[in-house]
Amino acid sequence: MKIMARIVRIWKADIHGFMDRFEDQDLLLRQYLREMENCVQQKERQIQQFGESARNVEADLKAREQEMSKLENDLTMALGKQKDAIARLLIRRQIVLQKQCEHVQRQHETLMDRKKQCSELLEEQRLRYEILKVKAGSFLQSREQNRAHERLGLFNETSGVCSVNEDEIEIELIRRKEQLADKGATQ
Repeated sequence: MKIMARIVRIWKADIHGFMDRFEDQDLLLRQYLREMENCVQQKERQIQQFGESARNVEADLKAREQEMSKLENDLTMALGKQKDAIARLLIRRQIVLQKQCEHVQRQHETLMDRKKQCSELLEEQRLRYEILKVKAGSFLQSREQNRAHERLGLFNETSGVCSVNEDEIEIELIRRKEQLADKGATQ
């Protein structure tokens, strides 16, 4: 049984090795970037939907509060005319409406919290996406340069390692600024 398991493992390794050689790394990298960009756009749409829903809930809440105000005026008038039966009916409607307002208010708060969390996550994803995009651009550019050098017979083993791209410098600058800001915030 162990021999069969080893044969299967070797066979799987050969298949994975074949797939690794078969796949074009540049195309995969570009596809990952497209998928990441789609994810960022999806989060942006989700935040817009949260905003629209929050505005709708807020409008609903205002309408209910206006209705509460009307009920309060009617209740004052009914009590002034000593119409207890009407006052009881208005109080009942007012209590129900008050509970509905509390529920809608909680809904609004939940939507705003979700929108805030989603916005924070979106900012993190945007930053990661931008960094990855710059790194991928740098990587693809250096691969293209290496291929061109190979075609011309000018490839040098250290040329790909020692080259520094302006984008890499920008990423490092952003990273260090964030670290400095984090240290300043904790002190």
